[in-house]
Amino acid sequence: MKNLNYKNLLLLVLVFTVWDLSLQAGTFKWSRIGNIEVKVVDNTDQDQLAGSRSAYYYYDEYWTPLLYNAGWHLGVTDWTDENGNLWAHRVVGPATAGANEINNTFPIPDDDGLTLKRYVRHEPPVVRVNGEILSDAFPLTGDYVDPDYIPGTADMMFESKVNTIIGLTLDQRAYVWSSPDYDDFIIYDWTFTNTGNVDMDDEIELGNQTLTDLYFMRMNHFYSPGRGEPWYSTYGERLGDSLRIMYGYPARGSTSEYDDYGGPDAGSDFLSAATHVGEAILHVDTSPSDNTDNWTQPAITGVNTVELKHLKFEAANYSPGDLAKVYDVLENGFGNAPYNLPYQSTNVHPGTKHGERMDEQGYKFPADMPWWLWRAVTHASMGPYDLAPGESIRFVFALVVGSISPELGESIGEEWAQGTATWSGLDNLPPPFSDNPDLYDNDNDKAKDHWVSTGKDSLFRNTWAAQVAVSNDYDLPVPPRPPSVDVIGRPDFIEVNWGSESELDSDFYGYRVYRRDADNPFARVFACGGVTGTPVTHQYQDTTAIPGVGYYYYVTAFDDGLSNTASPHGGIRSLESGWNINRTTAAVYRTEPPGESLDDIRVVPNPLNLSGNNWPGEEEKIVFKGLPAKATIKVYTESGDLVKVLDHTDESGAEHWGGNVENLHTVTESGQRLASGLYIALVTDDDSGESTMVKFVIVR
Repeated sequence: MKNLNYKNLLLLVLVFTVWDLSLQAGTFKWSRIGNIEVKVVDNTDQDQLAGSRSAYYYYDEYWTPLLYNAGWHLGVTDWTDENGNLWAHRVVGPATAGANEINNTFPIPDDDGLTLKRYVRHEPPVVRVNGEILSDAFPLTGDYVDPDYIPGTADMMFESKVNTIIGLTLDQRAYVWSSPDYDDFIIYDWTFTNTGNVDMDDEIELGNQTLTDLYFMRMNHFYSPGRGEPWYSTYGERLGDSLRIMYGYPARGSTSEYDDYGGPDAGSDFLSAATHVGEAILHVDTSPSDNTDNWTQPAITGVNTVELKHLKFEAANYSPGDLAKVYDVLENGFGNAPYNLPYQSTNVHPGTKHGERMDEQGYKFPADMPWWLWRAVTHASMGPYDLAPGESIRFVFALVVGSISPELGESIGEEWAQGTATWSGLDNLPPPFSDNPDLYDNDNDKAKDHWVSTGKDSLFRNTWAAQVAVSNDYDLPVPPRPPSVDVIGRPDFIEVNWGSESELDSDFYGYRVYRRDADNPFARVFACGGVTGTPVTHQYQDTTAIPGVGYYYYVTAFDDGLSNTASPHGGIRSLESGWNINRTTAAVYRTEPPGESLDDIRVVPNPLNLSGNNWPGEEEKIVFKGLPAKATIKVYTESGDLVKVLDHTDESGAEHWGGNVENLHTVTESGQRLASGLYIALVTDDDSGESTMVKFVIVR
């Protein structure tokens, strides 16, 4: 058993959880540089203990988890353990419910005791707002800047090693890019080697045993945002398919009183659940001696309830009979007893066994499936292989996400809420919708569903980019590194400063500055270098920022495009660094000079109409303007009850109450939301001791 206390001293995060006194969660590190944010675990598990809810997407500000959990199994036949016992079937691996690091899978520490390491190509940019650092601390234990060690052009790589009880050792590498062409996926590159090492020490217990009839099975329990359970589908098992992916997308709620596909919430026009998520198979070795990609793999795919006991839990302590049941699914899918689910009978690769696509079986809702129990999980098996001692087999797969843009999610949601949504493209509705016309009462619902369904196109587009990355040995055209960013609120403008580290790249050409507020998406507000006509600089003064409105920024570097190869989505062009790696995540406001006298103090807006759009994204916010540099503000009801005390100490002329400043709506000291009525603010200048009263009205 590994020394968990020692690891806790050395590593970034250690989650130590016990399940039935035998399961342990692994050490993990986050990747937060692209559109997708993912937790990478040393034990390779993304189960209910260590990796559950381990992936998020930019579409909804990284709010909704897209992967509930995932896991894997390895199965072999006629295997002899170190004590000479013969097993007809032996299965190992972190399943979706929990990993077992005591007698199943073992993360192996290096000489420094580290079981998970993270490498970056460049020192990450530092992001500051008004002097506060918002970017993640770097380096932490296990973090290294080492561009020569990372294959190709990936911005970040994770690395760990895992031994298993069947003597098969897993070397995990995971790759992430921040470039806009490659920021919607994370690639896992796994190599299994028959080392004969069945535990954590260096002794080889099974030195001369060939592993026979080896299958490797991936399981994914995708999370369905919104009200409906997810539909699952498959692509790649049929002749002529150009990618290999099992994916999930939102279903309509079977009990919903309206068309909730895409997640339009009552009271909100935003389509909050428009994402499609999948696991793509990018490379499968043909055999230990033939490392070419075998396009007929995975040989077995299917979908079933996530509550299947034999597959949900790790199998180290299963009886021989239960191990045979698990192995049967690895080898045959769900075509045999007790599942007896139908295979696709035509147009699949010869010798493969694929269950009928879940969303093509004629059911209106996922819960109508005869095997349904709470949720579903995908299964994809690669094999069989025979691995002699020292031989290896390599599998590469990726977690990929796609969706409509957040801007479309907002605009189409608004049109749908107003009953004016339209669609003029081809019929792209998924089978459960197109096969059930009674789901639709009007063209408005159908148009909205067409728009949401274009998320599948985005998913496949991003999958193709991941496939290109693997085919090119991770050597992709990438832009200059992004600069560090320092944003400061000034009285007459917001000052955006950035570093010069991007200029270390030979193809650097210029910079672009982007800004958004809560009601508007990011848009370019400044550019320099290149052919812009503005010389390269490192500061932009945003004089168009409106006082009282919170803004967010990021700065990109772009290249001249002269040395780039073609991207997967187009020809040779200039490339721009990723938006997420140096964006500010806290609002910054223009400051205001202190008032010249207490007579300058006013409340904006007055009256405060809580149903109005007073400040973008901060409707329930009051701003006291014209204040002294330091003041105390006491807010009373008309009857004289004290409801709030605000200490104004930043030496500006404005104090915000509510909105993003407190991450609360305008509330009292006890957390109660203010009722309609007249309020009185007693403002005291902390330096002079002088006071004045200001009245304002709240309309709810």
